[in-house]
Amino acid sequence: LLLALDTLIVYLRPSKLPRYLHTKRSQPAWALVTGASDGIGKAFAHSLAEAGFNVVIHGRSPSKLAVVFAELESTYPLRSFRFLTADATKCHPDAFEGIVQFLSDIHLTVLINNAGSVSRRPLITDYRPLDSYTHAELVESVTLNALFPTLLTRALAPALAVNGPALIFFVGSLADIGLPLVAPYGSSKSFLGTLADSMALEMRMTGRDIEVLHVRVGPMTGVATIWRPPSWLRPHATTLAQTVLDRVGCGRAVVVPYLPHAL
Repeated sequence: LLLALDTLIVYLRPSKLPRYLHTKRSQPAWALVTGASDGIGKAFAHSLAEAGFNVVIHGRSPSKLAVVFAELESTYPLRSFRFLTADATKCHPDAFEGIVQFLSDIHLTVLINNAGSVSRRPLITDYRPLDSYTHAELVESVTLNALFPTLLTRALAPALAVNGPALIFFVGSLADIGLPLVAPYGSSKSFLGTLADSMALEMRMTGRDIEVLHVRVGPMTGVATIWRPPSWLRPHATTLAQTVLDRVGCGRAVVVPYLPHAL
């Protein structure tokens, strides 16, 4: 009974997202969402703008970002938006220096590391064992799902600490339990969970006011690879993005944000 109550409290606590919606020298709060061209990343951008944040959307396709950018500007005329183009499967040091410079004039308080994918090929044909991947495919998968968010967080952590209180999200997956046929993806997401746990402790040890949260998401619809009617166990990306933001301040570093997935 106590375990059940402890679990339910996570979903009953009000979100502390407004804590990170603060100004600094009259500068409004900004959030950066990686992988925001579509799916849950795009949903994050909309939810954050609705909550009052200005938003930087990231992706690797300028044309897709331009469409999302125009949609955000039209829907939220009182907010400001930027888009950042960078290929998350490549991690040259100069790219991160450029990102830091690009964001240096805004008051960044929220970082959502959302960019990630099982594969760039259709999922229906791309569940396969590890030894069927090429060297290049494995490097690309691990870079996209583990290395890019790690390096981006490392690059932006100093600014977030100065701008604090601040929030860092790592968007993970329930595939991190070791599901077959998605080994590179699942193991990369497991890496993010350990990273979040370590960083959460580091922030407390060093006295930096940065909340670190790793959210383990399950199946959803409304993303690039899955378009099915929403259901209780497969919510729309918009619903799932909002439940993720609802878990801010839940008291845990790693959480399954959507209660049906947790159950």
